[in-house]
Amino acid sequence: MESEEVKEKIKEMGAHLVGIASVNHFRNAPKGHRPSDFLPNSKSVIVVGLRVPLAIVETIPSPFYEAMYDRVNEELSSLVYRVASYLEREGFDAFPIDPDEPDYLRDVKVLEEGETFKIKMFASLSHRHAAVLAGLGEFTPASYVVVPELGPRVRFASVITSAPLEPDPPLKNEFTWGLICKPEKCGYACIKACPVKALPGNGTVDHYKCRKYRGPQIYTMNYFKEIVKLQKIPPRIRKLIVPPNYRSPAAQLCGKCLKACPIGREK
Repeated sequence: MESEEVKEKIKEMGAHLVGIASVNHFRNAPKGHRPSDFLPNSKSVIVVGLRVPLAIVETIPSPFYEAMYDRVNEELSSLVYRVASYLEREGFDAFPIDPDEPDYLRDVKVLEEGETFKIKMFASLSHRHAAVLAGLGEFTPASYVVVPELGPRVRFASVITSAPLEPDPPLKNEFTWGLICKPEKCGYACIKACPVKALPGNGTVDHYKCRKYRGPQIYTMNYFKEIVKLQKIPPRIRKLIVPPNYRSPAAQLCGKCLKACPIGREK
């Protein structure tokens, strides 16, 4: 299969952005979070992106943004399914991964306890890292990914496939910023916009502070500790026994860091 032909086909399906990464570029990902952990004969990762309208982002925080966030995720889930079906018809294996997943399926690690309780959360596959490896954008000091024309107003999902596609070159070799995102120009607007200082400015997120702000009665220390216990159980069994209150309960979305980002507003 020709990579450009595949990308054009996926854009016809509705993708706003499409990039391809080689599975070899994921070799430094944590064990259990590499493409080969899902599809042993994988060769490529196709990353698709859908834009979030700027006018909706301008309303953050609002029910309009929350509704659009869910809507874009639904569209991405449908899109990666169609991409996977297309690849299978062409004779290749394909493993679509949704843009979001329940907390009880995530890899959660408790780093510190007490007053400085800190956690680290890993998705099954990092769509943000996949997007960067596929040459679609770069990271920011606030951990989200920006693309040239849309800035941070884009959601990603991925399809792992056995198709040996020609990969797109990454914009840079490190998961850092400086090409698209130049924080010295905006004075680290994304970092300053965080109401609970959950963004230290080094490309990471204090997930506990972020979640606690969005759902103080939900995201307690005990909530995350119980998820850590569940990780000893295989995911297929976990889905059958996990109590409903562990299923990524609905909480307020924030997004103030995205709203503050000036990238892509020129048009």
